[in-house]
Amino acid sequence: MKNQSNQINPTNLFLFGLIIALVAFGLNVLLASSSFMAREQFSDPYFFLKKQAFAAFIGFLGMLAMTQIDPNRYRHLAWPIFAVAVFALMLVFVPGIGRRAGGANRWIAFGGISVQPSDFAKIALVLVLARIYSQTNADEKQSAQRVDLRLSLMTLFIIAVPAFLIAIEQDLGTAIHLVLTASALLFFTRYPLTMQLMALAASVAAVTYIILKTPFRLTRIKAFLDPWESRYDAGFQLVASMKAFLAGGLTGKGLGEELVRHHLQERHTDFILAIVAEDLGALGVIVLIAAYFTIASYGLVLASRLRDDFMRLLATGILLCLIIQVIINCAVTMGLLPTKGINLPLLSNGGTSLVVYLVMCGMLLSALRREQAT
Repeated sequence: MKNQSNQINPTNLFLFGLIIALVAFGLNVLLASSSFMAREQFSDPYFFLKKQAFAAFIGFLGMLAMTQIDPNRYRHLAWPIFAVAVFALMLVFVPGIGRRAGGANRWIAFGGISVQPSDFAKIALVLVLARIYSQTNADEKQSAQRVDLRLSLMTLFIIAVPAFLIAIEQDLGTAIHLVLTASALLFFTRYPLTMQLMALAASVAAVTYIILKTPFRLTRIKAFLDPWESRYDAGFQLVASMKAFLAGGLTGKGLGEELVRHHLQERHTDFILAIVAEDLGALGVIVLIAAYFTIASYGLVLASRLRDDFMRLLATGILLCLIIQVIINCAVTMGLLPTKGINLPLLSNGGTSLVVYLVMCGMLLSALRREQAT
């Protein structure tokens, strides 16, 4: 039979178009949210926009490259990619290589370029879990009703290693996101529900202990519970975000620089949704969130139809990673969760995150495209 894998599929075009539209929209919002700050700090109102546009260009090339690669290759590269990601997470603590900022070791700096290894850990973990459980499902000797204890312990170890390294980098939010993504993905495997519940209980206990033993995180919890009480201190960002939502009303004020956003120190990163609310109103926020959930829900339906277990789990993991981060960021910005330092995928300023998510989207389209063409 003639290979049809190079044909353009309407499904891929729809998802591809939504992804590119989100990135383009994000660049416009980034300019509106950061031009004043960039002009003050760097004497260039387009400073952040130019850096993000360059990352978008690199990510776009990476996404196109991934769509042309047979996803079966990812199966064989899963463990090497995971090993490199873990090694990169350890490099942030090496003097001269790791860069510390804001009290956290999250970046590797070389040649004037900084990257955040925790972003690479997301796709590395999804790849390894997809590899492990696709092998398990294909193993005729493995019981269809259970996953043995050895595999369960290995799974917990694989999740715990990057999550622990990210947590001690003082990036608990990303560590929680990683654990949530992995846990959600396990629901699509034969991993025992009892083990999942035990792992969830252990994770909750660990996070609670970390919060109670870390004064600044405990302060964030108190600020979340009553932000107005600490509006001049720990609750400053959350109160400013709420004011931006109120200022936007239903239809917003239009893209531009308003006074309320000047109080948002992280308006171009973690709290960029507040800028969308101020400029485009509640309707703009609803349309934006709907775009994310359209990608996730439509993609998950298509992923569930994939015959190859590895590709199904890979596509599912990528979509879960995206939508869980969106939910966390939106909840934080709206005051439904304590601040966690989690950005909005494809929109917030952050070159590493944008490149990694675009590459992940390319891998997703590659898996869907190959299965639909066979």
